[in-house]
Amino acid sequence: MKSIKKALIIIICICVSAWSCLFPAVLVEAVTTGQKLYVAIGDSITSGYGLESFQNNDLKNKNSTYNFVTKLGRKLGMKTLNLGVEGVDSTMLLKAISNPSTEDEKNAVAQIRNANLITLSIGGNNVFIPLLNSINDGIGNGKNIFNANATEIQNALIKLLFNEDEIEKLKKNISNGADVFADDAKAKKTGDFSKIISTVKTLNPKAKIVVQTIYNPYDLIFADSIGTAINRMNAEIVRGSENGKNYKVADVYSAFNKAKAETQLVNADTGKSFDPHPTQKGHEVIYTLVAYAAGNDTLPYSVKLNIVKGKASVRISAGELLLTFAPSAGYKLPKSIFLTIGKSQKTALVLKNGVAAVPIADVGTDITVTAVCTK
Repeated sequence: MKSIKKALIIIICICVSAWSCLFPAVLVEAVTTGQKLYVAIGDSITSGYGLESFQNNDLKNKNSTYNFVTKLGRKLGMKTLNLGVEGVDSTMLLKAISNPSTEDEKNAVAQIRNANLITLSIGGNNVFIPLLNSINDGIGNGKNIFNANATEIQNALIKLLFNEDEIEKLKKNISNGADVFADDAKAKKTGDFSKIISTVKTLNPKAKIVVQTIYNPYDLIFADSIGTAINRMNAEIVRGSENGKNYKVADVYSAFNKAKAETQLVNADTGKSFDPHPTQKGHEVIYTLVAYAAGNDTLPYSVKLNIVKGKASVRISAGELLLTFAPSAGYKLPKSIFLTIGKSQKTALVLKNGVAAVPIADVGTDITVTAVCTK
């Protein structure tokens, strides 16, 4: 999203309820004895908000074939339970799983105990809910972004942008959201995220856990404060994984950040809305990353390596597909490398220090790599 439309994204971006009932009962299903279970917990990224409709907790989104959760469950042949909830922040999720008070929450915790695989997307609302609150305060007159018209919302945004006191207040709230999420070693404080991971692992010490980093659709809106907060939270996610020993990380932030400008990964990129939630393509990218992490660093697509007089390996790192080449004895690295994605035309790749890099957002199906090492 490189255009001025980003200044208006916030109009629709958080049309979600921060008071949604966590884990609606309709989504809790009985687990068949002996059947492997995949449980997805988190916010609107998990629930699929913005995919096929814009209704909160819409089963059409949760069960959509485009939702990364549905795609992953089908790929792995596992029973799948989507417990994503729009508007939930780290504190709300922590409370729901550590001290469940409703039958829905208690049932959800029971499912977490039974899961073989658990994925987690959380933290975005720690930053973006304060932004929503600031816009609503600017609208006033008992209205909010749900019932105000476009002019009223735009005026509230302009008012905010030219109110230094309110901007400083918003920046503080955004920073506080990151503070609540992350640990603080100096203050000897444990943040929500560490507590969420600890709670999940206590409930189910045997399950494989995959955590998504938080992408940033607002690189032109309060870039310093929002960007700093997201970077801090992502650093916490990466640090806590202990290089994959504690849980696996699906680096959604890097993949979205390194995607080509024309790649539409969020709804705002289409020009049809200002909603920053993932498009079908965005969910495809998340699916690739989560499936790779859940599958012990194996791509969920077929990879054919046609390397003459040499070999190549494939891995995902920092949002890119990395192809590392090694020539056979007496041969040199290939001068020409071609990548074919699905049935598309071959694309030439540039080799640097024996490695060719492709944005993972470009890869959504089977690939073939062709190269010839020369004397």
